[in-house]
Amino acid sequence: MSIIAKNEGKDFEKTPNGMHQAVCAFVEDIGTHEGSYLGKPLSRHQIVICWELKELMKEGENEGKPFMISKFYTLSLWDKANLRKDLESWRGKEFTEDELKGFDLEKLIGANCFLNIIEGKKQDGSVRAQIASINPITANMEKLMIFNKKAPDWIEKKRSQSIEAQGESAGENTEQSDDSLPF
Repeated sequence: MSIIAKNEGKDFEKTPNGMHQAVCAFVEDIGTHEGSYLGKPLSRHQIVICWELKELMKEGENEGKPFMISKFYTLSLWDKANLRKDLESWRGKEFTEDELKGFDLEKLIGANCFLNIIEGKKQDGSVRAQIASINPITANMEKLMIFNKKAPDWIEKKRSQSIEAQGESAGENTEQSDDSLPF
């Protein structure tokens, strides 16, 4: 009997380009991941921030739900860190020295902003929506409320790929292995 694999990837409605009002729905710690910078390997403690847009999807099983977009960050407020640059742009002011000693990122959940979304290319050449800038909303503007109560499933998958999760899973298996089993 043949085992057939198929490309059954779902097509998702593309997040529209342009400036959009959004609300921060989730800030998730996904652990430490291996990567590289300027060709040198390194490990980075990462987070992902997810926003829901005011615009609603018009197609498929997600019709009527808000578009969601996310961005990965190294968990750092160093002066050149993307997280710090984006947060300061979003706040409309720089962090104080006292805030730089420790800023609670969960304060972002429920906070509104404007996201400038552009079309960007992935390393494999495919096109995706990406956040070009984050700006504060205007005074007296009606704020969006969070629609989704549960973070997307892919976040848990990313968390399970972290160095910490790999270490935990390696330490969990205390059963004696049977070398006669193929897997």
